[in-house]
Amino acid sequence: MTYIRATILTIIAAVFVAAAYVSDPYFDAYLKWDAGDYPAALEQMIEILEGPQADQYFDEIATLTGELYRVDTVAVDGRNPVFSPDNRHFSWEEENGVTQIAEILEDSIQILHTLDGSDLIFSPAGNHAIIQQVQSTEKALDLQQQLQDAFDARDRAGIFRARDALQYEQALHRSFVLVDLESGRTDPINTNELIVQSPAFAEDGSLYFAGMNPNEPVQSDIYKMDLTSDTAPERITAGENFFDYPRPLPDGGIIATINPRSTFPTDPERETHQTETEPSVVLLNGDGTVTKSWIGESPVLSKSGNRLAFMTESGGENHIHSADLSGEDYEAITLVSSEDAIQNPALSPDGSKLAFMIRSGISWDIHLVHTADGSEEPLTFDIQHELFPHFLDDERVLGMMGEARHRRSHIYDVSTKEFYRLFHNNSVRTVSMEYEWEPSPDGKHLLVVAERDGNTITPERGVYLVRIGERISREAMLERLRKNLENELDLRSRAENMYEPIYDEVRSATQEVNITRLYHYQKSLYDFGSKHMTQPGNQKASEYIYETLKSFGYEPELQWFSPSGDIETANVIARLEGTEHPEVVYILSSHFDSVLRSPGADDNSTGTAVLLEAARVLAENPQPATIIFASLTAEESGLLGAREFVRVADQEGLTAAGVINNDMMGWTRHHRLDDTIRFSNYGIRDVQHSGAILFSDLITYDSRYYRNTDAHVFFDAYGDVIGGIGSYPILGNPNYHQPTDRLETINHNLVQEVARSTTATLMMLSNAPSKVTGLEYRERSRSRTELSWNPSAESDIDFYRVSFTHRNGEKMTEETASEQITIRNADLSKEISVVAVNNRGITGWDPSRLETE
Repeated sequence: MTYIRATILTIIAAVFVAAAYVSDPYFDAYLKWDAGDYPAALEQMIEILEGPQADQYFDEIATLTGELYRVDTVAVDGRNPVFSPDNRHFSWEEENGVTQIAEILEDSIQILHTLDGSDLIFSPAGNHAIIQQVQSTEKALDLQQQLQDAFDARDRAGIFRARDALQYEQALHRSFVLVDLESGRTDPINTNELIVQSPAFAEDGSLYFAGMNPNEPVQSDIYKMDLTSDTAPERITAGENFFDYPRPLPDGGIIATINPRSTFPTDPERETHQTETEPSVVLLNGDGTVTKSWIGESPVLSKSGNRLAFMTESGGENHIHSADLSGEDYEAITLVSSEDAIQNPALSPDGSKLAFMIRSGISWDIHLVHTADGSEEPLTFDIQHELFPHFLDDERVLGMMGEARHRRSHIYDVSTKEFYRLFHNNSVRTVSMEYEWEPSPDGKHLLVVAERDGNTITPERGVYLVRIGERISREAMLERLRKNLENELDLRSRAENMYEPIYDEVRSATQEVNITRLYHYQKSLYDFGSKHMTQPGNQKASEYIYETLKSFGYEPELQWFSPSGDIETANVIARLEGTEHPEVVYILSSHFDSVLRSPGADDNSTGTAVLLEAARVLAENPQPATIIFASLTAEESGLLGAREFVRVADQEGLTAAGVINNDMMGWTRHHRLDDTIRFSNYGIRDVQHSGAILFSDLITYDSRYYRNTDAHVFFDAYGDVIGGIGSYPILGNPNYHQPTDRLETINHNLVQEVARSTTATLMMLSNAPSKVTGLEYRERSRSRTELSWNPSAESDIDFYRVSFTHRNGEKMTEETASEQITIRNADLSKEISVVAVNNRGITGWDPSRLETE
C-alpha cells in the first residue's frame, strides 16, 4: 500500500510539474530554442519581455540568448589585462609593446595613460605602478630574424636555440620603471644590472622582486626596494638557491618559492646550474630570515592573507596542503590527496574555502574543500572541462568551460551549485572564443580577452569589461532579440531562395543518407585501432576507404608518399566528374588518421564516415561541377597528407573553387544535434547554414577558423574558399586526442545530420556559379567607373549582378551579360561586388568584393 501511495503521489506531482511547464511561457519558448526553431523562440521571448512577466523571466532569457550583464568594449586588440588592488584602475597591452592604463566610469571607461612597456602591476594604494621595459639591441633584432627563419624552415632545433638566446638577450636589457598614475610620469628604477622578474608590491608600497646576477647564474634572490628613496635594492635572501615569485603578506612577511632549477632565462652558451634543493614554499620575515619552509610548489594566498595553500606529489599521489597563517605554528595540513591529476588551487578571500581542478574521469572538474573541517564536494558537473577556479567573493567562483580554442567563462554559486555563462556576443549563431580573464579584486568587474566576432583568422583579439551585477536594460534585451530575429528570418529566406531551383533534387539525395551505413563505416575504422601513420591501422584504414569507394563505382587512387624514413602512408582520392563544367572542382576532405594513443572515433572516423556516405549518395547523382573526395592521412603528424595532396594537385594543374573540410563532428555533451561551421569564406558559411536548416536536423553555429587543420593547407593553396564542420563548438569533446575517443561516445544521429548537411552543401556549391575572379576597376571620370573581371569558368552563366552604393547613399544593382560594365556616380569609399547568375537562376555562392579605397 505504501508503494502504491508513493507511486500515485509521484504521478500527481509529475502531472503538476508538466502542467506548470505547459503554462510557462518561457519554458515553451525554451523548447523551441532548444529545437533550433529560433524565429518562433525569439518571437515568444519578445512577447514575454513586452508583457507583465518580463521581470520574472528576464534573467533566464538573458543568459540563454547572450549576456546578462553590461559589457563595454575596451579595445579592438589587446592582451594581458590587469586590475589594480583598489579596483579603480586597469591596464592592457597592445601591439608594439604599448600598455594602456584606464579607469572605470559609470557609463564608460577613460584611458588615462599610454606607456611603452609590458607586464604592469599596480601598487595597493593605487598611486603607482611598475611597468617592465626591454631595450632593443642589434643582437636582439638579429636573433628575432633567426627565430623567424627557423620557423619558416620548420627547424625545431633552430627554433629552440634562437628562442632561448633571444629570451636571455631581452632579460639582460629588461628594467623596471615606476609610473605615477596621476601624472603618468615614468622614472627608471636602478636594479644594479640584475636580471629581474616577478615584481610585487607590499602593503606599505615597498617593492619586492626576484633578481639574478648574470655573471653568477648559480642562484637568484629576493630583493626589496624603498621606492621613496634612491637606495639600491636590498638582497634579503641568502644561500645557493633559486628564489622566485615573492608574495608580500599584510603583516610584513613574504611568501616565496625555491626552485631546484632557475626560472630565469639563462645564457644558452653556459652550462645551466641546478641545486639539489627540492621545490619549496618559504615563509620569510621582512628581513629575509626563514620562519617556515615546506616542500611544495604552486603556492596561493587568500586575499586576506590568513591562509596559504600549495601542492606536492609523492608516491603516485597528488596533494594540496594548507597552512593557517593567522596562528603561530604555521603547521600545514593535507586537505586533498588523490591519485587523479590536480591543478590550480584557489582560496576564497576569507580562506574558508579551497577550489581546485581534478581530473577523475574524461574531463576536468572543479571541487571545493572547506578548510575548517576538510570536507570536500564537487562544484561542477559538466562533461566538458571546467577549469581555472577563481573566487569572486566567498560565495561565487569564476570558472572556464571547454577546450583551449573555445573556452567560456561561467559563474558558479558555491551554495546552490547553479551556474551561468558570463560573457557572450549576443548572437544566435556565431561562437565567441575567450582566452584571458582578469577579475577585479572586489569581484564586480571582469576583463576578458576574446574574439567576440568569432573571427580567429585575423590576429586581433578584443578586450571587454563585464560589469558583474549591472544587468542590461529591458530595452537593450529587446533590441538584441529583435536583431537576432531579423537575422534568422533573413537567413531562412535566403536559404529558401538559394536552394529553390534544386530543392527537390537535394531533398531526395539527403534522404538517402543512411545511419546504419554511417555506423558501419565508423565501426570498421574504429576496429583498426590507432590510425597514426606509424601504426598498422593507418594502412588498413586507407585500404578500407579505397575498397569502400570502389564499391560505390569510383576508380579511387592511393596517393602514396614517405613522410619520414621508411614510413609509407597514402591519401585516398576519388573523383566524381562534373556533367557540365568538369574543370570546376570542389573538394570534400577529411583526415582518417588518429593520434598515436587514440582509436580516433570522433577525431576523425566521423569525418571519414561522412565523406564516404556523401560519396555514396552522389555516386549515382553526379553534379554539374567535379567533386573530389580526398580522404587524407597524417593530419596529426603535421598536416602531411593535405600538403602532399596540394603538392600533387599543383603538379597536375588542379585547383579548387571551394573546399569543405570536416574534422570531428560526432560528439555532443547533451541531446542537441549541434555542430560548428568552421570557415574562411562567409558565402560558403551561409550555404552550410542553409543546407543544415533545409535538409537536416543539424543546429549550426559558426566560427571563422581553420588554423592547425588540413583546411589551413587548402587555404594557403586556394585562398579564401574554405568551409567545413567541426565538433561543438570548436572542440568541446573531452575525449579529444585521448584513448577514451571511443565509438560508444559518438552520437550517430548527429553524424547522420552532418552527412545530410554536407551533401546539401556540395550540391549547392557545384550547381551555383563559382566566385568571380580578376575583378578590377578604373575610374574614367568622377562620375564614371569601369569594372572588368574574368569570364566565369562555368558555361551556363546568364548574367552578372553588380552591386554598389550611389553617392547619394542609395544601394544600387545593375546587371550585365558581359565581363565589364561602366557604373555611374559610385561611392568609391564603399564596397563594390560582382556575382554570377546562371541560366537556372542560381546565384553564385559568394560575390567578389572590390575594396576601392
